[in-house]
Amino acid sequence: MPDEYAPKYRWRVTWPDPEDAGSHKTDFSGWDGDVRIGRIRFEPNGLQKGTWQWSGLGPHVRERLLPHQSYEDTARKAAAMVEDYYERLMAHNGLEIRQPSTGE
Repeated sequence: MPDEYAPKYRWRVTWPDPEDAGSHKTDFSGWDGDVRIGRIRFEPNGLQKGTWQWSGLGPHVRERLLPHQSYEDTARKAAAMVEDYYERLMAHNGLEIRQPSTGE
């Protein structure tokens, strides 16, 4: 899909759950080199059922930004929110992105 967001950072399975055969498709952490920039995970139950929760992270900084988490309709949109949060967080704190990636 040409309109689908292409992640800029490396995304990996957060941890496989042996009791959930599909967990490798529902929980991912984003990385800028060795810095964890955030996490996305599929919400299978509850009020946000069927959406992707995103949570933005980054290195130890003086000041965090809000909002740092929410829900999106797709994993790609959630990844885009994490990546945007991370880049804004770093700029806000006068820090450089450590290792830009092509999303490999």
